[in-house]
Amino acid sequence: MRKLKYILASVVLSAGFASCETEPIDEKVKDDSLPGTPILSFDLNAKETVVTDKVTVGFNGNAITINARLSLVNHENTSNPELRYKAANLTIMYSTFVVGNFPTRLSIDNPSNLLSTATLDVQEMVPDEDEEGVYNRVWVQYSTLNADEKQNAGYGNITRVNDVARYMSGNFDYLLIPTELEDEDIDLTLEPQRITKGNFNYINY
Repeated sequence: MRKLKYILASVVLSAGFASCETEPIDEKVKDDSLPGTPILSFDLNAKETVVTDKVTVGFNGNAITINARLSLVNHENTSNPELRYKAANLTIMYSTFVVGNFPTRLSIDNPSNLLSTATLDVQEMVPDEDEEGVYNRVWVQYSTLNADEKQNAGYGNITRVNDVARYMSGNFDYLLIPTELEDEDIDLTLEPQRITKGNFNYINY
């Protein structure tokens, strides 16, 4: 009797596995004409993960530019709700619109002339010198363009271009050097910003 139960159980399990294997794959998964949800994300200075779906693409001749609107955590002041987040914009420019690797500088290892740049604009809240409790909005820029000529400031990759649904995917990793402030009276200590684990998917173009 016990042996019969084992046999019946084996038959039931085999039938279950067979039904799973023969179940057709969802056709939507294979349909390249369907776009996904645009998303761009990266780690900033290994302190926070930034994610946004507010991403647009622009063309300038052969070059393509990705623009992302961001909200960054103000690690210097998280207690004040008005100062907890900082508006920011990330711009990544690729010299041409093809699948490939785009470093930030030319070298013997990069004879293809594929180049990329990245710029991060951050809105800092600077205390007013004359009025206590009042903050002035100051835009600060960090860019790979400010790196030394021989400095490796990172790279960007375009890993996929879907001509049917018209979206692109890729990844990036950049070191962004601050631009000197024009107003010398603004008291801000600017440090290079490190972007790692950058990814973008389903970005419409």
